[in-house]
Amino acid sequence: MSAARRRVPFTAVRPAMAVALLALLALLAGAPPSEAAAPPNRNDPCSEGGRNICDTNGVGRYETYRYGIRWFGDFRGAVPEVDLPTFCIDLRFWYPRPASRFAPLRAAGLRNRDGRVVPVINQRKMSYALWTYGRSDNPGRQAAVMLYVHEMMGDGRPGEVDPSVLGPAVVRQFNRIDREATRLHGPYSLRVRMPRRAVAGAPAAAIVRLATSRGTPVRNAVISLDADNARVPARVRTNARGLARVRFVPSGAGRVLIRATADELAADLPDYFRPTTAAARRNGQRLAAPASQSVTAAGAVDARKATIRVSTTALPDVLLLGEGSRDEIRLIGVPEGRGIEVTSLLYGPFRSREAIVCTGEPVARASVSVDSSGTVESPAYVPASVGFYTYRVEIAGDQDLNPVSTACGIPAETFVVETQPGVVTQVSQQSTAPGAQIFDSVNVSGLAGETADVDVRLYGPFPTREAMACDGEPYWAGRITATGDGVYQTAPVTLDTAGYYTYTESIGTQGFVRAQQSACGLATETTVARGTPVVSTRISDQRTEPGDRVTDLVDISGLGALRATVTAELWGPYPTREAMDCEGSPQWTGSFAAEGDGRTTTAPVRLPAAGYYTYRMTIEGTEAFDPVVTPCGEPAETTETTASPTVTTLASREVLKPGGALFDRLRVRGLGRTPATVEVQLFGPFSSRAAIRCDTSPGWEGTVRVPGDGTYRTRPVRVERVGIYSYRERLVEDGLVGGFQGECGLVAETALAAPVINTGRADERLGSPGVQRATQADPGDRPVRVRSPQLGIDTRVLPATINLARGELAVPVDIRRAGWWRDGASPGDRTGATLIAGHVDSARRGPGAFFALTRRARPGQRVQVTSADRRTRTYRIVSVRRVLKDRLPDNIYSLRGRERLVLVTCGGPFDRASGSYLDNVVVTAVPV
Repeated sequence: MSAARRRVPFTAVRPAMAVALLALLALLAGAPPSEAAAPPNRNDPCSEGGRNICDTNGVGRYETYRYGIRWFGDFRGAVPEVDLPTFCIDLRFWYPRPASRFAPLRAAGLRNRDGRVVPVINQRKMSYALWTYGRSDNPGRQAAVMLYVHEMMGDGRPGEVDPSVLGPAVVRQFNRIDREATRLHGPYSLRVRMPRRAVAGAPAAAIVRLATSRGTPVRNAVISLDADNARVPARVRTNARGLARVRFVPSGAGRVLIRATADELAADLPDYFRPTTAAARRNGQRLAAPASQSVTAAGAVDARKATIRVSTTALPDVLLLGEGSRDEIRLIGVPEGRGIEVTSLLYGPFRSREAIVCTGEPVARASVSVDSSGTVESPAYVPASVGFYTYRVEIAGDQDLNPVSTACGIPAETFVVETQPGVVTQVSQQSTAPGAQIFDSVNVSGLAGETADVDVRLYGPFPTREAMACDGEPYWAGRITATGDGVYQTAPVTLDTAGYYTYTESIGTQGFVRAQQSACGLATETTVARGTPVVSTRISDQRTEPGDRVTDLVDISGLGALRATVTAELWGPYPTREAMDCEGSPQWTGSFAAEGDGRTTTAPVRLPAAGYYTYRMTIEGTEAFDPVVTPCGEPAETTETTASPTVTTLASREVLKPGGALFDRLRVRGLGRTPATVEVQLFGPFSSRAAIRCDTSPGWEGTVRVPGDGTYRTRPVRVERVGIYSYRERLVEDGLVGGFQGECGLVAETALAAPVINTGRADERLGSPGVQRATQADPGDRPVRVRSPQLGIDTRVLPATINLARGELAVPVDIRRAGWWRDGASPGDRTGATLIAGHVDSARRGPGAFFALTRRARPGQRVQVTSADRRTRTYRIVSVRRVLKDRLPDNIYSLRGRERLVLVTCGGPFDRASGSYLDNVVVTAVPV
């Protein structure tokens, strides 16, 4: 290692960075100045007012502080042969000027003007500061360097070289200079560490380290390089650890020498200059200039011959005859900058891996030129025969390269060539009958001289072509040994059952022969043993009614294993057996898949109407069997559907006013969709339901034509007279439809043309017929007494019907007796109105049974009703109303609605002309 000191002209100084100012102003203490060295003659010829007038100031600025005015910066031009900035090393002495004739000053034994020796370490730090930071055009930086120089010289009085005088930015610059100079001053050490091994043409790396004598790494330093027998970069730069990696490639085998030089380093000591004229020698400042040095080092290593590592792979490792093979060659360690010839040799074919040898002439040879490591492929080669083949790779050596030859029979270098046989077959017959024999002709090709066993299997019987599957146990199996390409024939096979049969052929992997499997169900491999289906059927019930469901039991034979689609049709209804012809549109159609011979029941079908119905079955013909159609109207397939209808009716109104319209609702069941005629008669009026008779002439009659089951309405009839009316209906018998006769006097078929209630003074009305005494036929819950202590009512009750002649409810003759509407509800019934009517008064006999109702009846009062069974029920009045007699509510006669007690009498104005009151008083009470 060596170092060379040199001076750098000022023109080579790099531009300075701008430096920020920070706070060290507090360092400027207020201590009084002490005595220090000063020039004997203080009359500085270059000073005027404390400023330099000799034009040697460089970069910096004047500042006035406690020690007066002073130049903080560098000097330039005072030493003519120095192009760099110079800095004074003596405070308080004359400004430098060329006339002082500066000469070099030895650094050894350097003392400041106070006579104290300047330590070498301080001079080294000063040198680093001058070279690294003192070559700037920034005034703040140059001022910081000037202060640092005097700090190292130790010639300042307290506060005289304090950077805080110049502000925070100079303080920060000063501190930075101090930190770096302390760590990074010279001398410097440069080392080159070579690798332990090197190979001709192969990349290698050396490590260059630059550090101070104390071991501190020097970062970001430029290292120049040159080498013998190797290619290196012109320069590298050190990292944060002072290291630089040098990549080199030996040009050949032999000694490699790398030389490294670190330029632009600060010199161990700066260049000093002193004035030589008599006056200046005693009174003038001495100067220090930046100086640099170069440090060199070298390293050597012996490069060996290069050895290329070769790995290869045959692509693909298995191929078919007629396909091409390539050798993929991966090369590692190819010397850079030179071409290599790689030779690929192919040997074969061999009957086994164990038989592989790499002697004699190869079947193929190819050369590939490469100039770098990587992967290359040999040209494709198409082998002419089946068998095993293997590649070998050779590389010739020379003075810088060792020869290479890969081993014979490496598994990755070995591949096998196989042949793919082809099989084309033809069944002897593609359509036959059960009991016939068939065989298969097998045309084998592509064996390439090899021998192979062909396994032949016959699968079946299947119901359809689509159902064919070549798995499971075969119907028949055999084997053919093919000794080469050609046509071979299987043994004959007898087909026992109708159905589809198909051959498959397979060749297993045998030596160099690949496996081959023919597809399942090929048309050329398939035959059908045709079936002769026979269908017999039986309907589930031969006597039915509309709405019943029928099915058909279908027995099929002669299909064998075949599948057939059976279409079932139900035809009808027909009026007679003779009319059945199975033409037009069937009543129902369904289908099912017959999986060979067997029995199936069709889906249930609802019979909509009376008539004759018959099933017919159809099997569409296919290639596997002929079509089948069963006859129409077979007795076993036919059912006779007869209707037994019923009719229930409901009068449109339970209660209506005389003159209102009335009709009957008919609900017909049991016809299905069979048309029929219903005759309807309306009888009446009657004084009570007990009086209803249907053996007289009806008051109205009509017919309703119905299309089948449903609800229908008769024509409305106007009812003019008071009384009870009752409908009766008859469904007319017709062919397969039975007749029906409704009962007479059913409650649902009965309607009341409501009578008026006259319970006033007209004494002549008291003899109105219609009041009956109780008989054994009357129910035990009929009311026999009405009491209300709150109203002062206590009267007997007699049954009452309608006085048809007068159109009114017959009230008892005795005005102290009340009448119970016999066809209304009884006390205790869960629904309907229990209607009791009583007289209000009589002109001759005074107040009647219900006189108190017109004057004292109020909601909340209690009324008690005693029945013939001696049971008493209590009711609470909920409403008291007065209505015109012709507006009397219909619901007082109703058997519907909630259970209630209705008391009725006369009230309102008295009409002397008619001898009757105009209104009725209606009191409604509910059970307590």
